[in-house]
Amino acid sequence: MKINFSEKPCVNRKERFMFFALPIVIIALLTMINITFFVYFRYINSSSHKRISALKQKISGYEKGINIKLSILKKIPYKKFKKEYYFYYSIARKKQLSWAKLFSEFEQILPDNVKLSMISPKVERSSVLLSISGEAKSKQAELKFIENLDKSKSFSSPFVEYESIDSGSQVLKFSISVRYRVGE
Repeated sequence: MKINFSEKPCVNRKERFMFFALPIVIIALLTMINITFFVYFRYINSSSHKRISALKQKISGYEKGINIKLSILKKIPYKKFKKEYYFYYSIARKKQLSWAKLFSEFEQILPDNVKLSMISPKVERSSVLLSISGEAKSKQAELKFIENLDKSKSFSSPFVEYESIDSGSQVLKFSISVRYRVGE
């Protein structure tokens, strides 16, 4: 048996405990806390993980669908696709054309001596080209109508394509093309 006759007989035991046992206890305690938090949050987030995996499956399904559609698009010649696109675009653009608004705008700019007989829309890229046929009692009335079209915010670039004077009634018949800004 060993007897410790020093002034502080327990110092060595405390030092050993402080240097070896205490760090091991602290590391074990922190490890247990970390494992507890991991299991707790894993359990709480399990529904989120299920939703995320379901969304990943949806995304992969969409990607497969996109790849199938891209392979189909690659088989279509570009010129044919472009032609069909502009055809459907022109239909959609014509549906946006409000005839009531168009006639209201013509009512504001049409001089008294001018009568319109035909308005025909044609979609060109991003604008609508109107072909207008009409009659005027004089050249000044036709020029006033063209000037009003040019001043209007809804119309631009009026161009006289045809004009003739009816010999019997002395009425000036004309045909004008003008760009119409749909939705402005």
